[in-house]
Order: sequence, then structure tokens, then C-alpha cells
Amino acid sequence: MSDKAFETLLDAIVSCELAPGTWIKASELSESLGLGRTPMMQALQRLEAAGFARPVKRKGWQVTPITLQSVHDILEAFQLTAPGLVVLSVRNATDEQIARLGELVMAWAPGPRPSEVIPDLRAAPIRYLVQICGNPMMAGMALPLATHVERVLNFGLSQEDLSHPNYIHWRNALNDAMANRDEKRAREAVVNVIQNGITGIIGILQGAQSIRSVPLEIERAS
Repeated sequence: MSDKAFETLLDAIVSCELAPGTWIKASELSESLGLGRTPMMQALQRLEAAGFARPVKRKGWQVTPITLQSVHDILEAFQLTAPGLVVLSVRNATDEQIARLGELVMAWAPGPRPSEVIPDLRAAPIRYLVQICGNPMMAGMALPLATHVERVLNFGLSQEDLSHPNYIHWRNALNDAMANRDEKRAREAVVNVIQNGITGIIGILQGAQSIRSVPLEIERAS
């Protein structure tokens, strides 16, 4: 039962249905999910260990806020990891899996779009990339990072389109290189996708009116 509670809450947090900084009332969640207090508390403790929630004395539980420093740290780590994931997927994934990855990416961040087209923040393309890399050791290490990356990017996409022309160009180049099993081009493309994505997402976060109540800057501990 705690697994069910954990997966339900994690999905809501990563898709930003539960936005950064949201306060969680364990009693209300227990009732809405039909779960007892014990499995709910176990799920919240697992979310704390994974970095997605935090207990606050005399206030309860809070979805971990997103700060510009945490965005920088998460995406910097992904910059180092993503090229390896892409190369492994080019080598090991099936044609069907690579095609599916392209579909998920397009649904998740479609770029310039008519107002009626809504990005699918539950598409989870980065976690899918991890799953199809074909290396269990890499997948085990990369999955927690991929989950954090998706939450950060989903939060940005919930505010505004990620429609920078350079991002669109390199995203399409990445899909094409992977479909053609071109490791060198795929590695180059994913580096550029991430660089342009970071620029776009940070710009969105800095300008978003709806997140002024969320701390965007923190000082590193000395």
C-alpha cells in the first residue's frame, strides 16, 4: 500500500499537479487515496529520501521547492549523463523504442503550438530514455536524476512554451540521428538540446509570475 501511495504522489509531484512548495496534508491524502496513515507516512518518508518532499516542524509536509540553484545542479548533472544515455540507446534500443521516444518528446514539449494543444507533462520521455538504454547499471544510477530533471522541466513547461528555434532544431536533429543510429550526431544533438533547453527553462522560471512565492535563489553553504 505504501508503494501505491509513493507512486501516486511521485507522479503528481513530477507532473507538477502538486506544484513546488505545495503543502501536503497526510490525513487528507490518506482519505482521498483510501490508505491508512502508516503507508502514507512511509510514502512521504520515501519522497523525502528521494528529494521530492520535506517535513517542516509544526507545519507538516511540503513538496520540495524549486530554486535556481537546484535547477542549475540538476541540469548540470544531466548534461554530463545524457550523452551516455543517448549513445547506449542508439546501440541497444529497438527501432520501435526509438520511435516511441521521439513520440514522447514531441508530445511532451511540442514547441510553438496552437492554443488548444497542451503539452503532456506525464509523457516522461527522459525516464523512458533511461529505460531503453539497455544498461541496467546506468539505468539504476540515472533514473533518480531523470525524475528530477522531468519535474524541473515540467514546471517550466507548465508556465510557458519551450519554443526557442535552436531548441526545436536540435530536438529534431536528435530524433533523426537516433532513428538513423548515428552515435556521433546524436551525442552532438543532445548536448545542444540540453544547452538550449536550460537557457529556455531558466528564462521561463525567472519570468514566471506564478512562482514569485517560491524561493528561486539560495546561497550555497560555505
